[in-house]
Amino acid sequence: MTVPKPVATLLAARRLEQVPADRPSAQLRLARAEEKLGAARKIAAIDLEIAYVTAYDAMRIAVTAHMLSLGYRVRAIAAAHEAVGIYAEAMIDSASASEYQRIRRRRNKSQYDDITIGTADLTADLAHAAAVMQAVRGAI
Repeated sequence: MTVPKPVATLLAARRLEQVPADRPSAQLRLARAEEKLGAARKIAAIDLEIAYVTAYDAMRIAVTAHMLSLGYRVRAIAAAHEAVGIYAEAMIDSASASEYQRIRRRRNKSQYDDITIGTADLTADLAHAAAVMQAVRGAI
């Protein structure tokens, strides 16, 4: 498989590393992501911000499941979540993958800049997280 340029750039910059591909572990990780997405939907009735953060985490974990299935892992360094988004846009066959970075930034602002997450924001981005998970499920 030819590695897309954004992923090659992440590898060259040592933001991603190659590991043995592990489909069974990737499937377990995806199941964990799906559980988190379900939890986000339930939490929404109580706290929109926590639900949003949980939905973001679910989406991020799903992308890392895709990585693991192909033998990649994001390194635990600064901007690791950004690297996950770059990978998602390059490797996951879903229009919703291109929403990852926006969702990541919105989640950061909700935690550090005190922006408010509304019901419409959460509803739309839960759908994007679900679409990414569906794409990952089909790929692994």
